[in-house]
This record gives sequence, C-alpha cells and structure tokens, in this order.
Amino acid sequence: MSSRRRNGQPASCEPCRKDKVRCDHGHPFCGRCQQRNATDRCFYHPAPLSQKVGTPATRSRISRKVCATKEAGRKKTPRAPSPAPSSVEITVRSPGADHSLPSGYFGPTSWVAAFDDSPSIGFSPSYDTSESQAEESMLSSSHLPSFWVPEVTKLLTHLTHYSTIEQLVREFYSLSQATVVPKPIILESMATMRGLIGEGDTPSTLHRKTTQILENTARKFHIPSTTGGKDVHKLFTGTHLRLEIIATVYVVAAQATFFGFAHETFLQGVAGSTSAARIKFARKMLTVSDTALQVCRILSPVNDLMIWLLYESWQLCCMVLGECSSATWHRVGELSSCIFELGLHRESHASEDLPFFLREIRRRIFAGFYQLDKNLSTFLGRPPHVSWRHSDTKPPLDISDIGLISDGEDLEQALSELDNDGWNTNKVYQFTSWYRQRYMISMFREEILELSLRPLDSELAEKLKDVSIRCTQTWNSMPSRLRYTSTHWDDNLPIGIRIMLVLAYMAYLYNIFLVQRLLTQHDRLAEPALLDVSSKLLSSVLLLGKQQEPMIDIQRDFISAIVLYGFSSASILIKALQTQVRTGQPLAYTGSRAELIRNLSIFISHIELLTRPTTLNVNHPLFERAGKMFTNILDEVLESPVPVRSAVTGSAEVDMGVGAPAGDGWNGSWAAEGMEFLDTLDFGVMFDQWIF
Repeated sequence: MSSRRRNGQPASCEPCRKDKVRCDHGHPFCGRCQQRNATDRCFYHPAPLSQKVGTPATRSRISRKVCATKEAGRKKTPRAPSPAPSSVEITVRSPGADHSLPSGYFGPTSWVAAFDDSPSIGFSPSYDTSESQAEESMLSSSHLPSFWVPEVTKLLTHLTHYSTIEQLVREFYSLSQATVVPKPIILESMATMRGLIGEGDTPSTLHRKTTQILENTARKFHIPSTTGGKDVHKLFTGTHLRLEIIATVYVVAAQATFFGFAHETFLQGVAGSTSAARIKFARKMLTVSDTALQVCRILSPVNDLMIWLLYESWQLCCMVLGECSSATWHRVGELSSCIFELGLHRESHASEDLPFFLREIRRRIFAGFYQLDKNLSTFLGRPPHVSWRHSDTKPPLDISDIGLISDGEDLEQALSELDNDGWNTNKVYQFTSWYRQRYMISMFREEILELSLRPLDSELAEKLKDVSIRCTQTWNSMPSRLRYTSTHWDDNLPIGIRIMLVLAYMAYLYNIFLVQRLLTQHDRLAEPALLDVSSKLLSSVLLLGKQQEPMIDIQRDFISAIVLYGFSSASILIKALQTQVRTGQPLAYTGSRAELIRNLSIFISHIELLTRPTTLNVNHPLFERAGKMFTNILDEVLESPVPVRSAVTGSAEVDMGVGAPAGDGWNGSWAAEGMEFLDTLDFGVMFDQWIF
C-alpha cells in the first residue's frame, strides 16, 4: 500500500488483475508479479524487441511517474457543475419515424387527393388540430448536431445590444411603408426579448436558455382559430420564445441600417466609418439569420414564422449582396418553395379555421413576394418563380394594422370602411395599400413577359395592346390618393409615402413601356408612344432622386430604380436622339427636346456619382460602364452640326448647314467604341448578361 502511494498509484487496481493484461493507466505487468501481488512495481513490455533504447528500470520509473502525474491531475481537477454548451447535444422533441406524413399543401393532382371525394384538396396539417394532438402523443427524441448549439448561443448573445436593435426596429416601422408583418406583432414580440440575455450570464445560464428556445422551436407551430391578432405573439414569445421570431427582429433591424436610422449609434469619429459600421452590422445579422434558418429546417416543419423570416431575410440579402447575387436568387427559390408548401398561393383551398388576421398576413406576404418576384425576373431575364396561372390568392384588403389584429366590433368597423373592391374609403395611406396596388400591377407584368417570348405578329400586337388597355384601366380604377400625378404632388407628405407613390407609378409605367417597346418592333408608328412613356419613366426616376429627408437615406431605393427603370428608359431616349442627329430625321417625340436633354444630363450625373465603390452600391462597375457610354452618346448629340427637326412641326430647330450621314436609322449601329453594348441590349430580358 505504501509503495503504491509513493508511486502515485491508486490504492486498488482490481480491473488490472481482472483483465490480466494491463492496468487502467496503460501499465503492463507480467504473470509472476501478478501472483506475488506486486503488479504496481512491475513493468513488462509485451513486445521486447520494439522497446526503445534504455534500461527496463528507467522505463518502469518513467512509466510510473507519468501514470502518477495523470492520476494526480485527475484528482485535483474538480468536475464541472454543468456541461459546456459547445460539447453537448441538445435533445429535442420531433416527430418519430412512424409519423412520416409530409406536412404542407397538396394540390388536386397529388396522391392525397385520391383519398378524398372532392376533385381537389388543400391539405395543410399545420392547422389540423386533430393531427397536432396525435403528433404530441407520438413524439420521440432526436439530436440536434452539437456544433449548432454554440452557434445558437452566439445568436442569442446579440440581444445584449437590445437597446440598439429596439431603436432600429421602432424607427424603421415609424416611417417604412413596406412591411408585411403588422407592426404591433413585431413590436410586442420584440418587447418580450428585453432582458432575456444579460452581459453577466454564465455559460450554464446561456446553455439553459439556448436549450429552452431550441425545444420551443422544435415544437410544431400551431395557431388555433380562436386566437386573436393582439394575442398571437404570445404563442411564440415569453416561455414559448422561438428562434424564428428572434431572427426576424434581427433582420428588420439590419434593414433599418440601410436607411440611416439610429444615426448616433453608428456615428464614429473617423469619416466614412459610419457606413462601414452599418454594413458590418447588416452582414452580421444576415449571417445570424442563415444560422437560424439552418436550425429551423432541422427542427421544425415549414410554418408562418419561418416564411416571415425567409421573406425579411431575402429583402436584407438584396440590400447587402445585390439583386444579381446568386445567394439572392437562391433565397427566392427557397421562399417560393415554402410558400407552395404552406399553400399561400391557393386561397380557395385554405382552411376555414384560419384566423382572419393570419389570412390577411398571408395575402400580404404572397402579394409582396409576387411583385418582387416579377421585378427580379424582369431585371435578370429569368422565368418567375410564382405564376398567376397556378395561383388564386386575392389581394390583401386595404385595412390598417390596428384593424387587422382587432376582433369583434373593432374588426367589423374596420371592414365597414372598405368598398366592394376592398379599397379603404377613407383618404389614408396604409401598408397594405401599396402591396395591394403593386400586386395588381404585377399581374399584367407577367402577361407581358409571357407575350414577349412569342413571335411578334399582328395577333400578338393586338394582345399586347389589350394588356396595355387593361393595365391602364386598372390603374385608373385605384383610389386617386394612390396614383401619382405631377399636378397633385404634395411635398408635405411623409417621405415613406412619397417614395411608395413614385415607385408604384414607375411600376405601372414600366408595364406600358415594355408593351410599347415590343409594339415598336412590329410597327414604327408606335415609336412616339414609346418615347413619351420613356420620358415619363425617366422623369419619375429623377423625381425619386429629389426626395430628401433629414436622417433618412433613400439611396438604396434610388439605386434600384435607376437599374430597373432608369437604364431602360434612358437608353431608348438617348438612342433616339443619336439617330436623329445622324439621319436628320425628325425626332418622334411630342415633348420638349431641350427638356429631354436636360433630364438625360441629370441622369448621367447621378450615374457618375454612383461609380464610386460603396457598401450600399454593389453594382458600381455597372454604373461606371454605363456612365461612360451614356456620356459619349450625349456628347455626340450635343456637338453634332446636323440640323435638328421636330416631329411636330417638321421645321429645323438648329441648322448648321451640314448634311446628315446616310444609312443610319433607328436600328443603326453605335459609332463610339463600346456602344454596341447598348445596341444589343434587351432590357428586362437579358439584363444579367451585361452586369458583370
């Protein structure tokens, strides 16, 4: 006993004697020492010829010393009171293997329809109470891979900056006119997160909170039909706090940084560091949302909260990475897949038990996604993800956020203020108004995109004219307060409303522009109408650039308007001017030529300002290239000695006595080096091929 203590060996080594091979410290012994009960002093190498140079006694002493040191270390090291979050697998509740029925929407041709008497079925287990109860009794344990646990913990620690996040979200909702989730729901949810994570939280405390949130996220999210809009946040906050809503709040706060909110928070002493701090925060929140989405995919079926997060995350991705980014495009695909899985595109098959406020939020999300999908498809020249031929979701009602989440008499009062078409009869500007308006406009955009792929003939030309007429009729049927006109423009309106008015007007004009551009290829008599709508579209882009508000940055919206609407309209106008000075033919434009040139000059100056690489403009190479080409063409127009004739009077406005070059018409080639770039452009169809 004493020798074992001196050598640091344990008092008992029964496992060694039982196994008759070696002790649990890797200490080999021979059979003789075992018989003499002296295994603690024995050192026997089972393969003597593989020994290293040295005496057995020395090796024995070294082995005992190492063994004793390790044992002493084990005795001195206290056991941790709780496992570290990074080394533990979180056990979560999830459906067992015997409960494998897929969740989500099933259409009339699905295998589920064969078990139903009706010709079509909209099956959404997410809101099937009986199935939800059955699932609770069939839950088993599964494991979330341990490497996600510290990532989720790291995600939660961002709540230590709660005051900054709250300020960003509140300021964003105070002015933004483009939010799909009602403001009260987000603000109430955010308020429950105050104090959730403190700077003094221990690893054990963080681990416990992480475990609770992951357990909540793993539970199937169900909204009972009796739930009121004012209380819905209680289903995913407080003791039921889920990962989806935390990440959604983060993403909304990140979006707010692009509009200059919480200015003093990001204000630094070094010039230019404010913008860098904002983009750093936005990128961090985008990464956080990716982490949340990955975990939610593992733990939970698709639900409304996940779609809220996907929608807002996609918006943030457009801001951070740009519309041309592959990551942005892939997010659109994922969001559309989730929308189909939850059945947001098929309102006629929605469950009757769906609460009113949730039905309207779904309409908002679908409307917002639909119109943005059409813009992105036009911009990149790719097929849209959502087709109106496979959707029947109605536009959201023109109702306020407060009315949306109300119930009883308050809800009845809000609904009584709507006309037969669903528009609010009061002269108010509401979030839903813009989604409703642009959703209706985007339906015509999809028709135009389909027709643009067909051979252009007289029959197709008539169909295009019909689309243009119906689009204009729909625009004129909308409330006058939502239709921009230069004669009724009110500069006293809030900046958010002014921006939305101009953006909606440009979306409508762009439909007419695309139609007239196609018609011009078939009939040259459509050229004046094309130039007229191009001029209006360019003027609208410049009007958006004039909107200013202290502490509010609208550069992101302005850049998007330039890329989608400005380049298209300006290229048509400037090419028409170049054709005029080359051929001497009258300009097929009934407006002022001088005003046209002034607007083009202003537009080029905006482009040149955006050629500088900045964190808000990820497409600065595009602006640099386009700016040089537009400048070269305008220089040619201004310096040309060719007599300029008006399309209206036919008389020469400028006559320098020099003949025009022959053989250059509307489809002539560009003279300046590199101008063939614009000659081969098919704006809105092949846009992605000349961006990089």
